[in-house]
Amino acid sequence: MEKDAWMRMDPAQITLLINLVSWVTSVEKALETNGLKACLEHQITLLKNLILCVQGDLDRPLRQKIMCMITMDAHSRDIIGQLHDANVQNPDEFQWQSQLKAYWDDS
Repeated sequence: MEKDAWMRMDPAQITLLINLVSWVTSVEKALETNGLKACLEHQITLLKNLILCVQGDLDRPLRQKIMCMITMDAHSRDIIGQLHDANVQNPDEFQWQSQLKAYWDDS
């Protein structure tokens, strides 16, 4: 499902959590495949699409949710840019690990 579709369906907290999980997953995959530059470009595209969404006629709760997502995605874009500039190439490097707010151990 496209991002603009699911963000309209779910409550704000769930949408923001899914957005964060999706971002972490995409950055981890990019680090594992040396695709951080492509990940940065994709994040910029997602951010531009969110900005286009908020320019339309939205009810107040949806507008607020999208504005929160724009803030989070702008921060995420900046982090990916910093990782790229620092030449981070592995998900185990400190620069990436220091960005993670929680850790899931499925063992």
